[in-house]
Amino acid sequence: MFNFNEKEFLQTEQSGLDIIKDVETTVDKICNEGYSNIFFVGIGGTIAYAKQTESIVKSHSTLNLHVENAANLVALGNFHLNKNSIVVIESKSGDTKEIVEAVDYVHKIGAKVLGYIGNENSILSEKVDYVINGNSGPYYFWFSTSLRFMYNNGEYTEYADFIENIQNLPAILCQVQKDADKKCEIYAEKYKDAPIQYFIGSGNLEGWAYCYAMCILEEMQWMRTKFVSGSNFFHGTLEVIDRDTSVILFKGEDNSRVIMDRVDDFVQKISANVTVFDTKDYSFDNIDEKYRELISPFIMRAICQRISVHLEHKRRHPLAIRRYYRCLDY
Repeated sequence: MFNFNEKEFLQTEQSGLDIIKDVETTVDKICNEGYSNIFFVGIGGTIAYAKQTESIVKSHSTLNLHVENAANLVALGNFHLNKNSIVVIESKSGDTKEIVEAVDYVHKIGAKVLGYIGNENSILSEKVDYVINGNSGPYYFWFSTSLRFMYNNGEYTEYADFIENIQNLPAILCQVQKDADKKCEIYAEKYKDAPIQYFIGSGNLEGWAYCYAMCILEEMQWMRTKFVSGSNFFHGTLEVIDRDTSVILFKGEDNSRVIMDRVDDFVQKISANVTVFDTKDYSFDNIDEKYRELISPFIMRAICQRISVHLEHKRRHPLAIRRYYRCLDY
């Protein structure tokens, strides 16, 4: 398989799993100390991850959770944020400008910060009150943090069983990449130069559809895309879809699937360029059927990683190249 290092992939996913024990210990400590509410604060990709887990919390829990864009929080504030709040952040670099400013802002209010930080020698590793260092497990961090808070809130009693089930995820995700690879290559070849593409998702895949369109394809491939939530599609975007429009649907398995089915039914009648990536098309051996909805974001991310590999090659554009991000002052 083109540009695929199976050993490295499995090690990366295992590293993500390995942070869960640290997450449990830290969240348990926070819960024992007490808190008034929880804020997930992010920017770009990290706000996308936060919104994915927000979807799960809202549909499974009574936790008092707020999800805030870091720049908006500093500029506009939030009256629910107080000295007893717990703020959760993530930064791979450990120096993301907006996240640093947000941490300083919430500290002035007196709130404490739990951070998943890629660089253990960074400014954010020093600033946060509870730090978990790691570079390869953002999905595992956000999901385990959310579910552990829910469990300690007397909810999601299946927590231990779920964590046991996902110990099989690295091998499963590896197989998903192999099974999805040909479809991803065909998509990349056909649409590598599309003038614009519409990415549509809902529920716990809405955040990933936004992240992949903006933080990967726009930022890393300079491709023109637009993210649209499935729930908003019929209130504007439907009117600009025609026969030649490239539409990409991310379909998962939570209760919002009915929203995506409605979008799917419509666009298939209008456009001749619809690509559907559906987590139902992949088998999850050794994982209980009832957990498929929760791990759909992991599956879709694995699929998209193969899309990125092929786009990078076919467009002759390495993912790491930027024109402006961290290249210019702004």
